[in-house]
Amino acid sequence: MRVTILAVVLAVAATACGGPTPSPAPRTPSPTSSAPTSASDKQKPAVKVELTMQGKPGLGLLAATNQSTAPITFQGWPKLAFTNPANQPAAIPVEQKLIPGEGPSITLQPGQTAFAGVQLDVDDDANSFAINEMTAELPGLVPAKVTFVGTDGQVIADVTRMKVSKAEVGTMQPVTQGVLVFD
Repeated sequence: MRVTILAVVLAVAATACGGPTPSPAPRTPSPTSSAPTSASDKQKPAVKVELTMQGKPGLGLLAATNQSTAPITFQGWPKLAFTNPANQPAAIPVEQKLIPGEGPSITLQPGQTAFAGVQLDVDDDANSFAINEMTAELPGLVPAKVTFVGTDGQVIADVTRMKVSKAEVGTMQPVTQGVLVFD
C-alpha cells in the first residue's frame, strides 16, 4: 500500500513540476455551426412590414411593427427596393416625399407600429416592371420583406401581376393621420 501511495504522490509531483500533460484533443467545428460572413447574415429584420392597399390604385399604408424584444429608434423614410419575377433588382425609382411632413424620431417598443404612405404608379406601359417582391429598410435597420395586403384584408400571395413604373414614399410617423395624402 505504501508503494501505491508513493507512486501517486510522485505522479502528482511530476505533473506539478511541469511534467508532460496530455494535450486537449483538437476541436473541429460542428457541421451545423458556421461563422457569418457579415453582421447582417444572421440578423433577422427587427420589424414586420405590411403594405395594405387602399381604394385608390397603387396607394398603400405601410405599417412597420417592432418584432424584436428591445425598443428600436429611427427617423425619416423607409428605403424601398423591388425585385422582378426573376428575383433580380428592378430599377424602379423611389421618390421621398414630406408627407405628412418632417418625420419625427420614433422609438417603437416591442409590438408597436409606425406608418408611412406609399404611392405606387401601377400601369402597363413600357417603363413598368412586374414585381416579385418589395423590401423596406427603416433607417439603421435590416431590410424586411413587405407583405402586400389587399383592400379585403387578405394577403396578396402573387404580386407578379402588379406592374410598377415608379414609387413615392412618405416619412415614417407614429400614427396614420395624414400619411396617405399624396397629390
